[in-house]
Amino acid sequence: MARANNQSALSFNLLLLISFLLIGIGFQGARGELQCKEVHGVEDGETCSTIAQGINMDLSEFESFNPNINCDAIFVGQWVCVNGSSN
Repeated sequence: MARANNQSALSFNLLLLISFLLIGIGFQGARGELQCKEVHGVEDGETCSTIAQGINMDLSEFESFNPNINCDAIFVGQWVCVNGSSN
């Protein structure tokens, strides 16, 4: 009886481990890495909105190309991605 319980517990743990690994691989595969194809150096008076408008891009798309940008603290000379794609 104890041997059957141990074998059941081992089988369950193995199944659980495989499930977590597959879930982790699924999340990793779903996330594409951004490849920036073109950058722009911020000039005096520009904001995230004006840059996005200047290249006919929605602000949300611009922010997705620049996930770490703080549009409230953008500065002259800062490099921003203005064209890219996800793998």
